[in-house]
Amino acid sequence: MGFMRHIRRAIPVVMLVFTAVFCCGAGAKSCSAEDIDHMFDPENLDMSDRPLEGIIEIQEIITLRRGSDKEVMAPTLFGDDICLNKAILLDSADVKSIKAIPLEKQPPYYSIELKLTDRGRRHWIGLSLPNKATHVAFIIDGIVYRTFVPRLLYDDVTDYIIVDGPFDPATAKKLESNSARNFFRLK
Repeated sequence: MGFMRHIRRAIPVVMLVFTAVFCCGAGAKSCSAEDIDHMFDPENLDMSDRPLEGIIEIQEIITLRRGSDKEVMAPTLFGDDICLNKAILLDSADVKSIKAIPLEKQPPYYSIELKLTDRGRRHWIGLSLPNKATHVAFIIDGIVYRTFVPRLLYDDVTDYIIVDGPFDPATAKKLESNSARNFFRLK
């Protein structure tokens, strides 16, 4: 069983090497060192059997439950449940990349900067206007990590949004390192 797992993991690498050799050797295109480095960058490999990590979602918090089928209970980091609207306002498919930004007043912690797609920017405008004074839930891998008040987006061209921290260093780096792969696989 273990041998087959190694074979399955090696298939994308073997295919990538074959593609690099074929492209460079066939004369179809001259390969530069940057092209080869890009091909062998681990973030560019699609490891289909590797589960997705750092999937984010933003959902509206329901303070007054109505018991409708549009509500769902979600676990939090502290073990209790919180009631959320089932409709996802923004998710990893709308976020091209995430960058961890150190907080000056809280040194080990971070805020995160989301680079949004056009669709993501429209969704952010839709979630930030009605929730400009209320909290929404920031969910990572199905667990409510924290709540926050979304910043307003003031123009139609900005595609970077900051979600104010504190995010612990391990979580911020996990989101940053997995965001591009998640976007690629979920789009």
